[in-house]
Amino acid sequence: MAHPTDKAILFDASKCTGCRACQVACKNWNQRGYTETHNEGTYENPRQLTSQCWMRILFNEPEERPRSDDEIYWYFTKYQCMHCTDATCVKVCPSGATKKHKVSAEDGEAYVVKTDPKQCIGCNYCVATCPFQACRYDEGEKGIFRCVLCLDRISQDPEAFPGPEQASPDMQNAKDPYPLRNRPACVQTCTSGALDFGTREEMLAKAKDRMEYLKGKGKENAQIYGENELGGLHYIYVLEDAPAKYGLPEKPTVPAGVHIWEALVKPGAPWGGLALVGLAAAAGIGYVINKRNEGLERQASGGGE
Repeated sequence: MAHPTDKAILFDASKCTGCRACQVACKNWNQRGYTETHNEGTYENPRQLTSQCWMRILFNEPEERPRSDDEIYWYFTKYQCMHCTDATCVKVCPSGATKKHKVSAEDGEAYVVKTDPKQCIGCNYCVATCPFQACRYDEGEKGIFRCVLCLDRISQDPEAFPGPEQASPDMQNAKDPYPLRNRPACVQTCTSGALDFGTREEMLAKAKDRMEYLKGKGKENAQIYGENELGGLHYIYVLEDAPAKYGLPEKPTVPAGVHIWEALVKPGAPWGGLALVGLAAAAGIGYVINKRNEGLERQASGGGE
């Protein structure tokens, strides 16, 4: 299970206004390019995660709207890599490119899932098997890209922040030209207070308080998502209704084929030598490769999550 001191982002769906400032801040901070899109009758843009768009806001319009609301109503969802404790992408990566990274030397249990493009071999196994379909491969940059929880910001990497002399003229004389730079860009820019950042222990406590508040206001289906899923996500959600209404999988799991691949077939696996002659190994290999091919076909056809 995730450690209480792990860093996490809290997303309170009941406060989100769908402004997408977080989506813009993410792209701006990580210096990602544009994605050509077309209007398909929805406010969502783009319609799926890409190597250039690491997070997006989903506009989920329910068939039956809550009684107290107007004609237009959405369940907004902040969607990106969830930084699972039991991370499928880490399990299937044959090159070791996808790993869990420490936020700081002092935080022994505070991990962020990240892929090193220099080690990535482009197998796309992570793309195919991720329960949230949050990984994206970029042909030009030859690597896997997804939300990295602004690791450079929260770890206070000095290379991530230019010195005062490089800052804009109006900020050169500021005491701190980058206030609150130890928070992810999406959290820093949120205008409605829907996002918060801290340890999982702190975020879960706030989420539980908010859930009880919403239930007291008549939202009897209010619940928390991310506390236990896949060993504990590093995105904690406060939802007003069932996860499915927010476009989230109800019970995300690591498929058995992935466990077989990790334990028996993956390079460096402890029983790799014996596994290649067993049916279990064949099942693991077949599952991961078939899922990879399905994922590539879905991407090629423009299918999203």
